[in-house]
Amino acid sequence: MILKTRPYWVGPWIGASVSLVLAGALSAGCQGAAPPPEAAGQIQPAYDETTGKLTRLSYDSNDDGSHDTWAFMDGARLIKLEADENQDGRVDRWEYYPATAEGGVKQPPERIERSTRFDGVVSRREFFEGGVMVRVEEDTDGNGQTDKWETYSGGTLTLLALDTKGLGRPDRRLVYSPDGSLDRIEEDADGSGQFRVAK
Repeated sequence: MILKTRPYWVGPWIGASVSLVLAGALSAGCQGAAPPPEAAGQIQPAYDETTGKLTRLSYDSNDDGSHDTWAFMDGARLIKLEADENQDGRVDRWEYYPATAEGGVKQPPERIERSTRFDGVVSRREFFEGGVMVRVEEDTDGNGQTDKWETYSGGTLTLLALDTKGLGRPDRRLVYSPDGSLDRIEEDADGSGQFRVAK
């Protein structure tokens, strides 16, 4: 089985047609014009009272009358995106965008944080370079410590490291071949930091 990631652009929950609406609203908002008619009610812009610069877009992704996605802006540049993915009124996804990014909708994030338990607490952090995932850190048991690390190359999982003993560091590693197949399993049985192929 090959595990691959795909580039993220403004959040995977936003469909292509919705992205176009958001792009239209972003473009219109940056020029001081009204958003397109199809966005009325779904996207609500906010502007800095002094400069008139766009500061936030609030979005109703499922058209239920409640905003569930918020894009924090510096004019046309996306700074951060927050989303309530399960519609429970609590943010459970945060996307962070590089300060050097050019304005526009297709800005790849540099980091996405998720509350996988939908409790408002970040338990998974995904790191990106050029829109492609390069590593992941996750707290799978909810104790506040990272116990799973994933490393990717070209969007393909190459290494999965696990803390199975609760020590705050990996003691087991799954190493994958370039084609995505499992190559070997390694263990650090004595906690020395030295990994050996598991029997």
